[in-house]
Amino acid sequence: MSKKLSLKFNQSNFTDFLDKFSDLTQIDDVVKLKIDQEEILMYSIVSNEVTVLALKNYVLNTKDYIENFNEEETFDFIITSASKFSKNLKFFNTNQPIKLDLIYKTSPDDDTVQHIRSAQFTNGKLKISTIGGEQYRIRDLTKAILNARLNPKLGKWKFQLTQDDFLSIKKLSTINNEDKTFSISVDKGIVTFHEPSKWELEVAQIEPHNSTIIFNKKYLGNINSEKEFINFNIFENFILIKDDESNLMLSFEQDFTNDD
Repeated sequence: MSKKLSLKFNQSNFTDFLDKFSDLTQIDDVVKLKIDQEEILMYSIVSNEVTVLALKNYVLNTKDYIENFNEEETFDFIITSASKFSKNLKFFNTNQPIKLDLIYKTSPDDDTVQHIRSAQFTNGKLKISTIGGEQYRIRDLTKAILNARLNPKLGKWKFQLTQDDFLSIKKLSTINNEDKTFSISVDKGIVTFHEPSKWELEVAQIEPHNSTIIFNKKYLGNINSEKEFINFNIFENFILIKDDESNLMLSFEQDFTNDD
């Protein structure tokens, strides 16, 4: 049996919520939200049958974004055609109340999870509606799974990139747009971003070893660049770029040579 839940967004933080949601649509056009009393886990993922190719998630304090969520269960909200949905919500005026009405059912697999079947956002005279996607449309991830898998302590090596260097890399990659990738190399401990015969930029010095990984330029826009430093953690077969509220995981092809 379907039930209804009426919620109210925090107007002052709605734009921030929408910016983060829009960022996730650049990974894939299906976004999943898992909402409980404490936190909102929102993520998008690209994968095949075996490997996660790209993943980004945010973990937000529920009370900062939704004023009256007091349910004991977790609410799963799967949004398909997420990019178009995000563009629709950008018409909202945050000077007016933003309401959210949810129609949901208890998950047949877990009675502590409510599956949102439809949602309607209301802002003054404007209403934006969407049908909740089916569970099979996106892998089900939890905060516990992400914390275990994306633990920086499990990485092989790491380095910090300054905000200025990162912005330079984005500009150089845009100018030299013939290729879809660039390389991140370590030679005797010196970390360099480069495209052969085009540009290279030394960004850090770490414990000496030699290795090279390939980075897909299209994901540069998903790296949060508001911080003074950006942390790159290199695992066996993926890069983790982590800050205090998000994880960006990107698989890569690698060539570890003389790796100590």
